[in-house]
Amino acid sequence: MIRLKKSLVAFAALSCGLAAAPAAAQEFFPVGPRALGMGGAGVAAATDTTAQYYNPAAFGFFNFRDAQGQRFDCDNNDCGRKVWGTDLDAAFGYRLHNEFGKYLDPLSDVDVKQFDDGVQTASELRNLVEVMGNLAGLTDPGNAITADANGGLAARIGHFGFGVRTYLQGTGRVVSVDTENFGVGADFNAQLTNIEGLSGDGNFGYFTQSEQERLLAGDKLTEDNLQAIDLLIREAGISRDQAATLVDLLDAVAANDDPDLTISGNNTTTVALDGFGLMEIPLSYGYALNEHWSLGGSLKFMLGRVYGTQLFVFDTDSGDTLSEIRNDYNTSANFGVDLGLMGRYKYVNFGLVARNINAPKFDGFTKTTTLSNGQTVSTAVKDVRVDPQVRAGVAFIPFTTLTLAADLDLTENDTTFSASKSRYASLGVEWDAFRVLALRAGAYKNLADSDIDWVLTGGLGLNLWAVRLDLAGAMATEKEEFDGRDIPREARLAAMLSVDF
Repeated sequence: MIRLKKSLVAFAALSCGLAAAPAAAQEFFPVGPRALGMGGAGVAAATDTTAQYYNPAAFGFFNFRDAQGQRFDCDNNDCGRKVWGTDLDAAFGYRLHNEFGKYLDPLSDVDVKQFDDGVQTASELRNLVEVMGNLAGLTDPGNAITADANGGLAARIGHFGFGVRTYLQGTGRVVSVDTENFGVGADFNAQLTNIEGLSGDGNFGYFTQSEQERLLAGDKLTEDNLQAIDLLIREAGISRDQAATLVDLLDAVAANDDPDLTISGNNTTTVALDGFGLMEIPLSYGYALNEHWSLGGSLKFMLGRVYGTQLFVFDTDSGDTLSEIRNDYNTSANFGVDLGLMGRYKYVNFGLVARNINAPKFDGFTKTTTLSNGQTVSTAVKDVRVDPQVRAGVAFIPFTTLTLAADLDLTENDTTFSASKSRYASLGVEWDAFRVLALRAGAYKNLADSDIDWVLTGGLGLNLWAVRLDLAGAMATEKEEFDGRDIPREARLAAMLSVDF
């Protein structure tokens, strides 16, 4: 079972490894540490090259001049002073969906090869019961791990912006549990009978009457042995929600009469690792209609990679997991169009952006895998279409050192996890203390999915004349046990180094 954990964690690690290679996203990510520190709000508050992502209309106000050719600052953001600049940034995040960590974590310490010679001790039976219960839990379609990364190098000169930005989002999930080839050698009932001291408490507190009849039929299990298993299941705290798959697994073990059929050698329980990467090379331009309103747009060359790997948990060599994921992809090219609108007044800004309005599509592929037992399995990885994303934002700027911002997705966006959609509400504040140290705080929530509650964010920016260093992080209020530690169910980190004139 260590192989299952390594397969999924390796895919999460791949997000970092490919952030410098072609990579991208379907949902509206927090890009740049300033926006992340402010809860992901940037449509009306962007003041650097991340405006290419959040709202290209902001470029219309950079280095803005009035009819007499004089610099004009129409709001407290003082964007008219910005002549040119360059930014280098990177970010990484992960998300544990539903109860993924709860079920995956216990499996990491169990090696199913211990069952190749049958179940010979009460400890081994307890391990087998926990494997079955946690595998059953992972079959819930809402359980998964998602990781994402993005990074970019961009420059702005007056009303123009150009650069390169990469994104990656990937999801690992158990897509099928093989409940037929779940064997521990012949005559499971006899193995249990030979375990010294194995007993139940005289009750069936877990299995229903119909489940008891199924497992006792044909002398697959004796009533005493089934009661002992029932007690172990209750002691392990296995939910009734997992009962259907758990009974299927137990029935397969009990009915098996083939001594050569073992979990490690025959089972085809499958983990799917799906990802989508995108490299964008945008050219952005903003045009100020007047002192208060601007239009902008980005034309992007897009190189997309569709990743898709199915790993057979008890068959694949975990040492080759990362290389398999890296090699299983198809690359295709397209272009994208973003449009933005921005209104700027002294104390308040408004913004609206529509990304990828032409819905660019990238090609999938088909892969054939040969298992160690000679079985051939074909996997079809579907095409990926990046649907249009629309987001609105507002920023209140009462002083040049204080910004309060809020963004809202107007569209519900896809992710690489088919069971999860995204539609974010973002809130944040920035206090630029003494023009040297900027302090930021905020929060965001996915309104399209109740899986994870509010995520809290914070960050800081250090201004050293023309050079600025920004750092930010995000952490969900909910935690889950994973790899023996309590970790936030969602977390992000971002950093940026900038030159600003």
